[in-house]
Amino acid sequence: MLISVYITTKDRLSLLKRAVESVLAQTYTSVEIIVADDGSTDGSHEYLLAMQAQGKLTAILNTEASKGACYGRNRAIELAKGEFITGLDDDDYFEPWRLAAFVDYWLKHKVDEKNIAGLFDSVIELREDGKHKYNETPSASYTQLRKSNLVGNQIFTRVEYLKSVSGFDEAMPALQDWDTWIRLTKEFGTLVNIGQYSYIIDQIHGEVRISEKKSARIRVAFSRLQQKLQPLSFDEKVNLTDALYRYKQIEVKSSELVTLFLGLKFRKIAQIIKWKLTNG
Repeated sequence: MLISVYITTKDRLSLLKRAVESVLAQTYTSVEIIVADDGSTDGSHEYLLAMQAQGKLTAILNTEASKGACYGRNRAIELAKGEFITGLDDDDYFEPWRLAAFVDYWLKHKVDEKNIAGLFDSVIELREDGKHKYNETPSASYTQLRKSNLVGNQIFTRVEYLKSVSGFDEAMPALQDWDTWIRLTKEFGTLVNIGQYSYIIDQIHGEVRISEKKSARIRVAFSRLQQKLQPLSFDEKVNLTDALYRYKQIEVKSSELVTLFLGLKFRKIAQIIKWKLTNG
C-alpha cells in the first residue's frame, strides 16, 4: 500500500532537508514524498529539483506570488498516487516508525469496516523547557472537534477521503487543519489516536510558527470557522472562545471574558488575566 506524504515549505532549506530525511528514513518503504514549495529563494528549489532528479520526491514549485500552504497541500493531494496520505510541516519531523505504526493499526483493527475517517497520533513538542506531550485523547469525533482541535495538525487517512471533502480551505488564514478534520469527520466518522508519539513538533528552531502569528489573522480564522459551524450551541461557543485564548497574542475583549465566565471557564479567565498582567 503506497502512502503519499505531503510537505509544504518556504525559505527553510535546512529544516526542509531534516523533514524530508525523516520520511526517507521510515521503516515502511512504500512511500512517495510530494513537496510543495511556495516561492523559496534560499536554494530550496535547487535542492528539490536535485532530489526529484534522483527519484526521491516530487516537487511542486511555485515561482509566482505566495499562494499559501493550503494551496500547496491541495496540489499535492491532486497529484497523490497513494492509497493513503498524511502530511508533515517542514519544521517538524517523523520518528522512523510513524508510517509503519499507522499501517499496522489500520490493518490490525480493520479500520475500513468501522466508522473511522482516519488516524492520528500523540505528539512530542520540543520547547526550551524540555519535551511536552500533546494530543493524547483516544479519539476525536465530529461533535468533539466542533469544540476543540483534539487532533493537532496531521492525520493519516485515505487519499479519496481528503479529495471527497475538497482538501484544505485556501481562504482560511489559519486553523486550516482543524477545519479540514471537522469536515472529514462529519463525512466519514471518528479520528482515532494510535498513541505512539511518532510526530515531533520543533518549537526551538527559531522560525515563526502559527502560534506566533498576528492576533488579527488568528481572529479572522476563528471568525470564519464559527461561521462555517453555524448554528453554534452555547457550549460550542464557550469552547471555541477558550481555544481562541490559547493564542497568547490575542487581545482581550470583555464580551469574550463574559462568555468564558458564563461557561464556567474560571481557570481560563485567571490564566488570561495573569498573562496580560505579566506581559502587558
